[in-house]
Amino acid sequence: MFAENRKISLRQLQILLLLDSFGTVVLFLPAELAQVSGRGCWVAALIGGLVFGAVSLLLTTVGSKMPEGTVVEWCRFCFGDLVGGGILVGLGAKLLFDGLMELRLFSEVVCRAMLPNTPVWVISLVILLVAGTLAAQGIECRGRTAEILFFAVVVPLVIVLLAVAVSARFERVLPLALPPLVGVKKGIGAMGIVFQGLTFLYFIFPDLRKPAMAKEAVLKSTLTMTIVVTIIVFLCLAVYGEGVLSEKLMPTLQMMERVSFSGVFLTRQDILLLWFWMASVCIFLSGVLFYGSLLGVRLGRQQETNRKRWIRVCLAVVFTASFLPENLSEAYDLRMQIAPWFHLFYLIILPLILLLLARRKGGREDA
Repeated sequence: MFAENRKISLRQLQILLLLDSFGTVVLFLPAELAQVSGRGCWVAALIGGLVFGAVSLLLTTVGSKMPEGTVVEWCRFCFGDLVGGGILVGLGAKLLFDGLMELRLFSEVVCRAMLPNTPVWVISLVILLVAGTLAAQGIECRGRTAEILFFAVVVPLVIVLLAVAVSARFERVLPLALPPLVGVKKGIGAMGIVFQGLTFLYFIFPDLRKPAMAKEAVLKSTLTMTIVVTIIVFLCLAVYGEGVLSEKLMPTLQMMERVSFSGVFLTRQDILLLWFWMASVCIFLSGVLFYGSLLGVRLGRQQETNRKRWIRVCLAVVFTASFLPENLSEAYDLRMQIAPWFHLFYLIILPLILLLLARRKGGREDA
């Protein structure tokens, strides 16, 4: 139904970016930042988010210079087939790495918190099959699904956060403190994982109905997510204090579990809480599979009809490679060691080089 429709609205783009950002890293982020920044952890999150707000402007500026193509055409135009091909293969590796880490971590969280007797591989397979189905239907299916899920995610999330705020002890945040330099660095690296969905901007411009207005729309989405994540970190600090917070495994989920829903006949509160991440992870993984397949087709100069075959290849790679780490802790450590370097190159260095080369080689000057 949607497979041949390649256009989405700016509103759908904004919703997709918001859901792509609300991944598993948000579960661990407050504790990670509290360990190095103490009471300044929420400031570190805010600074990191603002940095990636600027990164989003950089990516959309590149796209507005060359709106007729994707990163495949950009790299071939700026670097040639050989160097450009190597960069694109690395981008494919980044997409798959982000996807397999998200899949493994969320499957482990679901297994621990909700389905302890279900094998992790079963949870991973179900999540990936749902994401693969969305990816196979095309970009408009992703956009419309995100629109439907958005309000089902945002409304209960806001209610839960307000309930947490009512019972929080804000004196634990005082006196206000700035994070040390190492804390700011940690915040930028961690927030890069929050905004890993910005990678999809490399492919999105030919699919937008109003690409000329994408810059402002993407910036608004990025800043909104920055505010949401900063509020979550701030509330975790107010609920636990810097000492206890730094020792928590998944402080965001544990903080939300403090809210009682006994008056609304909800017997499995964990299902509601993990629903926020279930929707986001499925949307994000569908993007990994969709754009991974698109990258494979464009790299091989193949027909669009081969895209579903590439989706199956990406699905198999993500599923198989997600079990290389032995457990949740090893998977999380591996992600924190590798992902920031991928983001440094593909979200900051590469866009800067593309922008400079596009101007030199005759990209649009009116963007």
